[in-house]
Amino acid sequence: MPAKKSQPANTKAKATPAKKPESKAELNAKAAAKATAAKKTTAAPAKRAVARPVTRVAKAPEAARPRVREEKEERPKREKVAPKPLPTAPQGEAPLIGADGSVSGSMKLPAAFAEPVKRAATLFQALIAARANARQANAATKNRARVSGGGAKPWRQKGTGRARQGSTRAPHWRHGGVVFGPNGRRYEQRMPEKMRRAAFAEALTERASAGRFLVFEELRLEGDRPRTRDAARWLANIGDTGRTMLVAPQIDERIGRAIANIPQVELRTPGTLRLTDVLSADTIVVNRAALDALAARVQVSA
Repeated sequence: MPAKKSQPANTKAKATPAKKPESKAELNAKAAAKATAAKKTTAAPAKRAVARPVTRVAKAPEAARPRVREEKEERPKREKVAPKPLPTAPQGEAPLIGADGSVSGSMKLPAAFAEPVKRAATLFQALIAARANARQANAATKNRARVSGGGAKPWRQKGTGRARQGSTRAPHWRHGGVVFGPNGRRYEQRMPEKMRRAAFAEALTERASAGRFLVFEELRLEGDRPRTRDAARWLANIGDTGRTMLVAPQIDERIGRAIANIPQVELRTPGTLRLTDVLSADTIVVNRAALDALAARVQVSA
């Protein structure tokens, strides 16, 4: 008998049988399952509003109801209180205000206030100088020496085809220094003492001649704590003073606290009263004890 042929050791494994194709029913079932799973995970879409015809029933118009206006209680209107005029005094005198704000007579003013000397040009020059001296003049710019950077030459002198440049902080460069900007400018104006005294005397004399220069005995504030209402009542008893400048012999803390909350009322002493204060105030109210010191300040020697 012939010998059986031996199979080789490295024989390949038998091939797996091919899967049967799915039927149409199974494919439809899988697609339906996927669709239901997707509907569960995603939010339901918003319902779309559909316009529908509305049937209206015509009704007979109702008779208009008469409006009954409620009678409001008539409140009496507040009468505008006319400002009280300032007290007057003869020429060369000033009204004397008492402790309660009432007029207790008049007193003669010093000759520096009673005999006006017209110095309009001097007064104008002193006002311009006072406003110029009040300017801070702190505006400043940096020139090319003060701007940081720019020490290296931007490019070589020749061979580039461009204009020669020595620094990137030159005025025509971006971020460069300023050429003619303000730097240390001073607005100070100086006036002789005689002219300043004459201008100050002219301003006070104008207030005295207009009847806006008053003298008071004292401002009495009762209690340990000064009240603003007491000072306001005292000024109201005097009259319509407007923007008022109180001049006391020295800074009184009680008066300062009492007038701190009153608008357009300030406190000064004969030494701290400035020309701009006199010109900006409508009424100058001077304490009788400070009158001599104020007169000595405005005296002009020939």
